[in-house]
Amino acid sequence: MKNNSENVFLSNVTDAHSHLWSHEFSSDRAQVLQRASDAGLVCIVDISYDIDPELRKKEARSVEIDLVCVAGVHPHDAKDFDQLERTLLNQLSLGSYSAIGEIGLDYYRNLSPTNQQIIAFQNQLELAIEYDLPVVIHSRNADHDTYKILKDWAHRVPRNHGLDREIGMIHCFSSDSALAEKYIELGFLISISGIATFDNVKETPEVVRQVETNKLLVETDAPYLAPVPNRGKRNEPALVVDTIKFVSALKKMPSQKIADSSTQNAYRLFRLNDFNGDI
Repeated sequence: MKNNSENVFLSNVTDAHSHLWSHEFSSDRAQVLQRASDAGLVCIVDISYDIDPELRKKEARSVEIDLVCVAGVHPHDAKDFDQLERTLLNQLSLGSYSAIGEIGLDYYRNLSPTNQQIIAFQNQLELAIEYDLPVVIHSRNADHDTYKILKDWAHRVPRNHGLDREIGMIHCFSSDSALAEKYIELGFLISISGIATFDNVKETPEVVRQVETNKLLVETDAPYLAPVPNRGKRNEPALVVDTIKFVSALKKMPSQKIADSSTQNAYRLFRLNDFNGDI
């Protein structure tokens, strides 16, 4: 299926996962943020914990974008968790972060030993309970272990805010719809990236068709995974619009409805409505 070419301007758009303060954007971040604002984005979820979150939020607010800051030790860095944990704890103590992530398991690259990935993952899930924060989950070639760990953890998460608020999101979901439903039952949102638009990907489009819109997020994972028609180029938050239009075609719904739903889901997950009022 080719990407939807629907030529319509969208508003109220959220990029549910990006790395906007990575070095790939160091030379033109201001322009990237402006393009995101021009594309209708109102919110970007940024994954980083080594740069002042309040400075990042201020820069994003200059173009009327809410920045959700997320802090966590990636499974690639799990081998250094003992050294990185203190920095992470210092950042979380600031109260400026809305989630812990991206955390999880990556058995594809295996840049850290499996046992160390599991320990770092479990320790950070406990931090999420301690700080009463949702989690952003990375899982690659590790479906069995990731689900097993999250199933055990999910049953211990205090649901202080009611069962209508999710406990986390599965970032860049690329498994099948059966697993997506199992995660939804645990209390997770499913986040769809530009991978869904790739011609060689079969399962993710079916996930989009099967999962209800109130359980879906749409993300870029910028600077990675640019959607068709920009596959292979540097990704950026503005390009989340292409994935939203692709999702809308699969679900046979207007693109604006997908944008609105994804933003509403993100604001609910990250508790932005607690501060900003209803969107």
